[in-house]
Amino acid sequence: LEAFFIEGTAGRLFAVYYRPANCKFKGAVMHIPAFAEEMNKSRRMVALQARKFAAEGYAVLVFDLFGTGDSEGEFSAATWAIWMQDVLSAYQWLITQGIEKIHFWTLRSGFLLALNVLEENICNVATLISWQPILDGEQFVVQLLRLRVASALLDKNAPQEKTSGLKQKLLDGQAIEVAGYLLNSELINPLLKLSASKMLTKSLEKITVLEISSNHEAATSPVYTKYRNDFQSNGQSVVLNTIFGAQFWATQETAEVPDLLIETLACFNYP
Repeated sequence: LEAFFIEGTAGRLFAVYYRPANCKFKGAVMHIPAFAEEMNKSRRMVALQARKFAAEGYAVLVFDLFGTGDSEGEFSAATWAIWMQDVLSAYQWLITQGIEKIHFWTLRSGFLLALNVLEENICNVATLISWQPILDGEQFVVQLLRLRVASALLDKNAPQEKTSGLKQKLLDGQAIEVAGYLLNSELINPLLKLSASKMLTKSLEKITVLEISSNHEAATSPVYTKYRNDFQSNGQSVVLNTIFGAQFWATQETAEVPDLLIETLACFNYP
């Protein structure tokens, strides 16, 4: 286990590198994190999964995007373009280590960030594993803005707002504060335009979507089923699986989902 900084285009990125166990080296896994507080609440699960990958012979790189965690910069200064460059900087660091076989592993909005990077850049990444991926950027942003609207409803002195009005402020170039995070319009506006179903990533041979459900009897969500069907119609492979457990990126207390750790490692054995 090694902690260090990677040089990013806007500032240094804090990273943790999990060296593979002394067994057959199987390649590298690079984690692309979730958004804001979802990233913070997921640190425990990400660390547990990284250790599990490393124990099976994978090198694992986990890093904080610019303006988040222990990386340099303020969240309010982060833009989508900077974050895309951060992903490339982390990827290039792995390349400089002489690693050629690299897999992406994403959480929530990290999925759209990964797809956007792969769509616009040539990267030797054949496999992408995603935990509870966000498929539509606009829907995700609207959900964020609803947090501010709901907070204002509980405060009689706060101005009552609508998500449509907050969204327009972002489109007009204004910053919006939500749950203690100042959202830069240059971070949010590009995200508003992203839809996973419209992003073609020819380099990817396979995408594995792991959905976490608190219902033992739940089937895969229709939105993920539709994404798989649409993607496969383009000749690319999408594997779906649903795991029972707590949605740890949104729980009040730190939560673990042991079955997810096991299933994620098994993804490399899927046909």
